[in-house]
Amino acid sequence: MRKDRLQATRVKSGYTQEALAEILGIEKKQISRWETGTVVPGGEKLAEIARALSVSADYLLGLSDDPTPQLKVDNLTDKERAVLQAMRRGEPMEAVKIISGG
Repeated sequence: MRKDRLQATRVKSGYTQEALAEILGIEKKQISRWETGTVVPGGEKLAEIARALSVSADYLLGLSDDPTPQLKVDNLTDKERAVLQAMRRGEPMEAVKIISGG
């Protein structure tokens, strides 16, 4: 994780280290360790950090310069969810039917 992005995003989001630590259910010193690069969070914790700061994990990792999360499940319509579920089941024709309203 890019320590500069974590700190900048936290500050831009209006969180202190203490506030972010509380949201993540960890001690403040852990945030400090991440921001200094002493310790790197694991995958699950990275995902929690990204969700808490409303940015993509790819942005925090330095894999993308776009901080916007690519897809948020909580703002999908029922139709969008149904299409995704059909695609995940390997049923592209069902997804097409849903999209076309048929």
